[in-house]
Amino acid sequence: MSATIYVTPEAMATLDVIRGLDYYDRCGLSDDPQTGDVSQKAGYYLKSDTKMQVAVLSIGADIALKLTPSDQATYTRHVSLPASLRGCLFQHAPRLPDGYAAIVKYWSGDTVSKKSSGAAYYQPSQNEYMVDLSVLETELDPETPSALGGMDDLLSEGVVVHLSGLGTLSLALQPDQFLEIQVPVYLPMLGLEQESVRSTKDYPLDASQRGETIFIKIDDIRRSPNPDAIWIDLLRWESLDYGFFY
Repeated sequence: MSATIYVTPEAMATLDVIRGLDYYDRCGLSDDPQTGDVSQKAGYYLKSDTKMQVAVLSIGADIALKLTPSDQATYTRHVSLPASLRGCLFQHAPRLPDGYAAIVKYWSGDTVSKKSSGAAYYQPSQNEYMVDLSVLETELDPETPSALGGMDDLLSEGVVVHLSGLGTLSLALQPDQFLEIQVPVYLPMLGLEQESVRSTKDYPLDASQRGETIFIKIDDIRRSPNPDAIWIDLLRWESLDYGFFY
């Protein structure tokens, strides 16, 4: 069972346009008079909805609580984007939060990239280790059966959002109600350069930036492996589908 990330109709329209497109194809949309430049539209920096379950929030949905950067005291108590979880995280990363693999899979689904894609070279500097890539050498021999099952799993690959204390926060709410969360889009950490996304700098959470808005259902929070510690592999940085090369 997986959670669903709900978005606005505008964000879903953007996701529909860019679905299946790589970096170059997305850039090329600016030359298409039917689409134009979609990089400034809602939904552009959300990770692929081909892996993560995404749906449009129903008209009239009951939004019980909002977490927005305009209320910094409340927002920073519940929302963070840790530097140690930006980039490609493999299963034996030394500083993974407890239960990370199950939680991020519940909320985000499988990764878009394959674990054999070169992602091992894009681990966050605070959470990297020597991933054994020797199994990839066997792929060069057509007589050797695939051994990728023996390679460490890739757990997440984008900019991960940590939501803290939502289980407690939603105790008095109804299962069919929703929580609205605005996530700032900080462009210097979402571009092509891996040095930015892999840096140890804090991800700014101020209200001066544009943002992506998502909605999560209270029932999904309660079904999460740990309702008070939620990890969503939510934002795409441009190298994610540009290609991991070393």
